[in-house]
Amino acid sequence: MNPSLYNDIVIVMRTFSGLSTNCARKLQETFPNISTDTLYSILCLEYQRKMKCNYGKSQSNRNRYWDLFNKGLKTQDRPGILLKLSEMFDIPPCLMAKLILQKYFDDQDESSSTVNVNNYLKNTYTIPDAEIAYEVFLCTVFDNLYSPIADAMKMSLGQQYEIKLHKEAIQLGLAFRDEEYLRKSGYDKTPDLKLEVPVAIDGFVINWIESKALFADEEVHKDYMKSQYLSYWNRFGPGLVIYWFGYLRTIVEPSDKRFIIREDLPKNVKKVLYGYTSSATGIQ
Repeated sequence: MNPSLYNDIVIVMRTFSGLSTNCARKLQETFPNISTDTLYSILCLEYQRKMKCNYGKSQSNRNRYWDLFNKGLKTQDRPGILLKLSEMFDIPPCLMAKLILQKYFDDQDESSSTVNVNNYLKNTYTIPDAEIAYEVFLCTVFDNLYSPIADAMKMSLGQQYEIKLHKEAIQLGLAFRDEEYLRKSGYDKTPDLKLEVPVAIDGFVINWIESKALFADEEVHKDYMKSQYLSYWNRFGPGLVIYWFGYLRTIVEPSDKRFIIREDLPKNVKKVLYGYTSSATGIQ
């Protein structure tokens, strides 16, 4: 993705006022030619960065949110008080719900060390106060970024693309060891696939493949490079990084000899055997 288009997407997010689920809908309407997965991934990144800066401030305002919440209950506002507060203060609903739950259990004289609010988010029916329970439940329904449902969907999506990578590698006839096998062999940091036989992609020989079910901008790529890719390169040599939902064009360094970046697993792979390269159709 070129930087200009990426900046246009980010501007829409930063100027949007409302819940992230409505922002996602706005993005789909504004950029119909970009996949929903790509837009959602960029939305997640933008909100994560914003919350890193703002959530600490929100913690200090917890009493204020609690007072406003109780005021809404006393005036018998319609259900969705926490959702309104989320919109008002630009905090994802489930993060607002966590603040309210923390305050609620603090006032119940329960030690914060013994109360895991994440469990209450997953099982809202276990919250002792029925009104709070329903308000928190609504937060889990309307939060497409931080709810237990959203977390489960992200995990499922990651697993789906791991399976996709395995299937495509097998279809191409690649011989490889997967992450589980490598960890059993004592490796602490492992790529998704370690190739038993190196292959060449567009003239670049790779020994491993790592894939991510997300969109990568410069910050994301730099973080993964530091925490994972450089370790793979030091241990196994050059490799292939796949960002299934795309990447910012500026992260690519044409002269980089450590790894190449793609949006999918290329079909034009050639096995490297004793100085020769062979495709699926034979030795070349």
